[in-house]
Amino acid sequence: MARRALIVQRVLVDGWTTAKAASAFGVSKRLVDVWVADYRRHGMMSLRRSAGETLASEIVQLTISQPIRGLAGRITAAIRRLFAGNRAPELLALHRSNEELGGE
Repeated sequence: MARRALIVQRVLVDGWTTAKAASAFGVSKRLVDVWVADYRRHGMMSLRRSAGETLASEIVQLTISQPIRGLAGRITAAIRRLFAGNRAPELLALHRSNEELGGE
């Protein structure tokens, strides 16, 4: 986190190019571009994220991962219900007695 903050500071405050910062810190230029863009978009919160938490990873998580997890949860719940044996008992037909029908 501190290293990423220092790299972003070098680019935004000290005026370094992303290529110079990438070279100085031994990371790819693309990664520095992503960190700087993420910082501009989300501010200090972007520095707390892990390196893999980029905008692209957020999009993948929202559009693919979460729906798949939800579907897997529903499938798991259905399987549990199937094998749990807690099925509702069958309803029995109730017949009225003669008394309820008016004494016939």
